[in-house]
Amino acid sequence: MTPFDDPQAELAWMFMQSMCEGGDLDEGFALLSDDFTYWSIVTRSSFNKATLRRAVERRKKKFEVNIELLRCVNEGETVVIEGEVDGVTADGTRYDSPFVCLFECHDGQIVSLREYSDTQSLAKVFP
Repeated sequence: MTPFDDPQAELAWMFMQSMCEGGDLDEGFALLSDDFTYWSIVTRSSFNKATLRRAVERRKKKFEVNIELLRCVNEGETVVIEGEVDGVTADGTRYDSPFVCLFECHDGQIVSLREYSDTQSLAKVFP
């Protein structure tokens, strides 16, 4: 049995992959509930899925990313994904960050996501 044999873990990983190079944002954002909230250590504020989508689209214009899964822990409707994300901008600036994402799922959808990552690495690509 893998962590992704769990329906909630599969939802979380599918969403993460949708934001990577070659991912389908429409498919990923369809996994989010209408009242979805996102919180990031970068902004330290919550926002909705429309705002998150704009942020992801902005990032994708500057650089694409790939994720290496290190660990997935799931318990009930909570999923924790730990990994490494990397990418390179057109001007050669490297983005490389460890991260932890905490997902809350309910009724087959993701209702919230909290992301903890390397703020210094992001500041290099978005000064």
